[in-house]
Amino acid sequence: MMRSAWIKWARAVEHQRVLARQSREFVEVDSHEYVRFDNANDDSDPLLRIQWRLHVKQPYPEQWSLLIGDILTNLRAALDHALWAAVIAHSGPPPRPQAIQFPIATTAKKLRQPRSELAELVTAEVWQAVESLQPLQAQSDQHLHPLEILRWLCNVDKHRFVHVVGRTSIDLTPVHIASPTPLEIIDEWRHEGPVADGAAVASLKIKRPADGRIRLDLQPTFSLLATLQISDDPIDHRSLRAVMDGIRDAVLWVLVTLTKASGQPVPDPGSLELGDFHETVAAQYAGHLGIVRHADGTLTPIPSPPEDNTPD
Repeated sequence: MMRSAWIKWARAVEHQRVLARQSREFVEVDSHEYVRFDNANDDSDPLLRIQWRLHVKQPYPEQWSLLIGDILTNLRAALDHALWAAVIAHSGPPPRPQAIQFPIATTAKKLRQPRSELAELVTAEVWQAVESLQPLQAQSDQHLHPLEILRWLCNVDKHRFVHVVGRTSIDLTPVHIASPTPLEIIDEWRHEGPVADGAAVASLKIKRPADGRIRLDLQPTFSLLATLQISDDPIDHRSLRAVMDGIRDAVLWVLVTLTKASGQPVPDPGSLELGDFHETVAAQYAGHLGIVRHADGTLTPIPSPPEDNTPD
């Protein structure tokens, strides 16, 4: 009875692997650079002012937004199909089929109506499992719960616009400054958070020597992370990798829990016909964690740590 839910989840994983493959390949693209601006020739200014700005040469592909939509749609459907199967198995075709939707609630108040409409249509074991899996069970930051993230992302994708993968600047290290003479640094600033084309990512203010001569070697280190907005109250952005892995595993856990609560066996992964050919280029399903751009222009991917997501 749960087969429909499981193959929906498997289809989402297939799309996720395609997205992972493309994100890994994108690392090799010369998609951005950091442009330095300064007033080194302005001797009238007692301060040497230096700023680096992001210049995006190639945005992330629009296809990623469509793939994300496909992933979200299938994962949300997997939850609903699982609950539908549990209803059919326990009480037969429901009088209001449109009301059969897996609830995702961040507060007890938001769960009251789903409980009144759905609890009696499934076994006590299944409904107990549904309630135990709710974001409201989290002690804090319910908007960070993977199921709540899935709910919010799905609603935006269905009713507002496709999700755009953005860039978030990571503050790794200060700008390395090498100078044959001592320098007085007045101010140093580095941006951390969402960043767009043309935005400043770092700046320095250095007191200009009395003779006006400044000989220094600046070596900044910048890193960008592909991110998604996951909520608007509060406005929050998280890495694409963390979001995709988190909601995939959360839905998997729901399916395992409801399948067992319904007295059915968890299917053999091999029977789900996942697109294994994607693993040859995307062994880590969500791509790289981030990219570090060194002063000489070379790129170093920060790999995602290997994970064992096999359910017990």
